[in-house]
Amino acid sequence: MTSLLARIFASFWVAMVLIVAGAIGVTLYILAEQPDGGQRDPAALAEKAAAALQSEGEAGLKRWLTGLERRQLDSRLIVVGPTGEDLLGRPIPHFMARRFAGDLPEPGHQHPPPTAPDRAARYRPPQPLPLIIAGDGTVYRLALIPRRPGFFGTLEVPQVRGTILLLSILVTALLSWWLARSVTRPVRALTSATRALAGGDLDVRLPPRVSRRRDEFGVLARDFEDMARRLRQLVRGRERLLRDVSHELRSPLARMQVAVALGRQPGGDVSQSLQRIEAEAGRLDALIDQVLKLSRLDAGAAALRLESIDLVAIIDQVARDASFEGQGRDVRVEWHPPENPVIARADAELLASAIENVVRNALRYSPSGGAIELALQTGAGEGLLQVRDHGRGVPEADLLRLFEPFFRVAESRSRDSGGDGIGLAITARVLAAHGGSTRAMNAPGGGLQVELSLPL
Repeated sequence: MTSLLARIFASFWVAMVLIVAGAIGVTLYILAEQPDGGQRDPAALAEKAAAALQSEGEAGLKRWLTGLERRQLDSRLIVVGPTGEDLLGRPIPHFMARRFAGDLPEPGHQHPPPTAPDRAARYRPPQPLPLIIAGDGTVYRLALIPRRPGFFGTLEVPQVRGTILLLSILVTALLSWWLARSVTRPVRALTSATRALAGGDLDVRLPPRVSRRRDEFGVLARDFEDMARRLRQLVRGRERLLRDVSHELRSPLARMQVAVALGRQPGGDVSQSLQRIEAEAGRLDALIDQVLKLSRLDAGAAALRLESIDLVAIIDQVARDASFEGQGRDVRVEWHPPENPVIARADAELLASAIENVVRNALRYSPSGGAIELALQTGAGEGLLQVRDHGRGVPEADLLRLFEPFFRVAESRSRDSGGDGIGLAITARVLAAHGGSTRAMNAPGGGLQVELSLPL
């Protein structure tokens, strides 16, 4: 991933490299094109040096050279005494060594290896000056050598300073503009999308150039789209749930009103009407309880009371209850529990309710004389419970919708056979809260098979 830190770091060093490279190139170009100006008169310097030597001796000559050095002229006056060293102790360039030492070196003397002359020397070669002789006959040799400017020395040239300044401003301005644009563009896109989402546009999308970025803004954009998609699902799910709940509540309320009207009629069976009202009130209470449970699971408000449970024991209890209930319809439950316990961390009450919803759904749609098959498999750190009935199955197009609230297959939509259509939705939410999953498929040979996967 290309982080913002890496981008800022790279931008900084690109700017540094461009500025330094440009400064070196500008300096070399200006030095190459700059004419020799301000050249001192060699003869005049020699006369002044001789006068200082004659009037005050070697000490006076040193003071005069020191003052000349402080004036930072474009050339340096080298005065070599009888010892072969400069009077002020300044280093003598290698290419001047033979000039001061004579044409032939002394026996056993080795000169330093020759080096390439500096750039300034190539344009202004050193100019030899006449010898000056002290009163005691001591000979001093002089030479006027152009100063070695160096990179920082060239900054004294106005053209160099101005050009480097302009180059630095231009490079930093361009890179700052590019960096600011790469940062502000996704921020503006995220700001616009956030305002649209706050305004109720649940279908808001970010431009691909933002969501496909590989830096922190790309991660933020993808998280924003995931959040928007989740909000869209929740809001539309709430709308669909409210619509379905309204539809489901209307039917029992209508039947209760009919029962009340029949009970008020002269000669009406009040006892039968009251029984009908009681039955519908019980259905309303159960439906509201299921809706509240589903709502808490969707909102994540149902705190799981996790504990170590034996999955085999829970399934065994559900199978016994279903077997007892199926006796009235001649439907048997086939369940062969494993010999060893299967331990999982789960909420025993919620998990038992989820499994019971699937088994009761299979019991409801199993034909008389049929069977419900339960099988528990373990492996890869999970337990897989398979519940199969031998009914008519479900159309392939409806398989994915079985776990939606209040969904019932069209041909089984009657209240007597279809239930309230919320049990499987609760099962899916419970398994998801435990980190598991649900799946439905038409079994080979007929019937519906529901698989519940739970981490062990």
